[in-house]
Amino acid sequence: MIAKVARYILFSFWTIALATFAYAADFSGKAAVDTRFFTEPPIFAQQKDGVAYPSVMIQPEFRHDWGSGNNRLTVIPFARYDSLDKHRTHWDVREFSWLHMQKNWDLLVGVGKVFWGTTESRQLVDIINQSDLIEKFSGEEKLGQPMVNFNLPTDYGHFSLFYLPYFRERTFPSSNGRFLFDPPVRNSEGKLDGVSHWQPSFAGRWSKTFGDWDIGVAHFWGVGREPRLVPSFGQGFTHPPTGLIPVYDLIHQTSIDVQGVLGNWIWKAEAITRSGQGDRFAAAVVGFEYTKYGVFGGSKDVGFLLEYLYDGRSSFAPPTPFNNDIFSGIRVVFNDPQNTEFLFTNTVDLNTQATILGFNASRRLGEKWKIELESRFFANISATKNPFAPPKEILTGMRNDDYIQLRVVRHF
Repeated sequence: MIAKVARYILFSFWTIALATFAYAADFSGKAAVDTRFFTEPPIFAQQKDGVAYPSVMIQPEFRHDWGSGNNRLTVIPFARYDSLDKHRTHWDVREFSWLHMQKNWDLLVGVGKVFWGTTESRQLVDIINQSDLIEKFSGEEKLGQPMVNFNLPTDYGHFSLFYLPYFRERTFPSSNGRFLFDPPVRNSEGKLDGVSHWQPSFAGRWSKTFGDWDIGVAHFWGVGREPRLVPSFGQGFTHPPTGLIPVYDLIHQTSIDVQGVLGNWIWKAEAITRSGQGDRFAAAVVGFEYTKYGVFGGSKDVGFLLEYLYDGRSSFAPPTPFNNDIFSGIRVVFNDPQNTEFLFTNTVDLNTQATILGFNASRRLGEKWKIELESRFFANISATKNPFAPPKEILTGMRNDDYIQLRVVRHF
């Protein structure tokens, strides 16, 4: 049944995409060649050992407006081929939607992407779309989500209602890839606890601007996007677990996000409370970004970021490395014609001293080309001493996955 549905969606997607192109729709997108350089050999025997692993991706975008601009068809497919991880070689429909706009409301039907949140280090409240961990292990990249989204702007705030008819499981790296948990996650054995992929989810959000402050309040009810990772003892309980089984639960999650722009300061906060995965718990990220304008000769801007991450979930809930952490960063924007930017980040666990160092840089090369550099380095992450017990640090399987990624992007 699922295979038939997938074939039908794929056929419909290409039919509408080609029709859109034939009717002179707005066509754009990007393609890229990435190469990841790993500085250390992998931990697990099944992982591929090597230094450089190239991959290629393409993401065309088709948009077509009609009806005096009141209707828009958007089609955004995505595909990647990866030389290291067979799961990272994948395709997805990021967006495939019809948007109907009226003066006082709008309605989106199809596959879409929705972003909620304000903070830099972690997007707690961003729950509509499932994370694409094989594309980016931080969870910032998202899969397309089937939805019906009704938006109603009023003098009392902006109201958004969501009906999400189909659930998509989280993507994890394959056993021969990098960024594995210890033990690795068994993708093909994921379980939905008492529900199906067609279990509908619902969400609603209210947002409003009060002077310099933007506030959003939301509630989600349905299949949680974060799975619990349950150990699998394939050889019996006398042997260490051989893998982790992702298990998805029905949850209720209420959230609030706040952002205030006060001169050079941007104050940010996100907080949630969730039930359905063990005891109800709360989590929050609070912090600020202060920007000094016109430094280093008068043209560059330097921003200083600082955030605190707290998560009070129990061991029964999905694991997270961000239960008591400090995030700091420096952002440098050159304000030149090439849009050159640097971002240095550092996240430190106050309990274990586990540290993630990050660096991102980007620069345009002409009108259509862009070069990007991304790196992550893991420090103070120790191995699990007791193979029968869960690791104290969820990142222990990634302790040798320091990498530098070079990307060349062509926009079209």
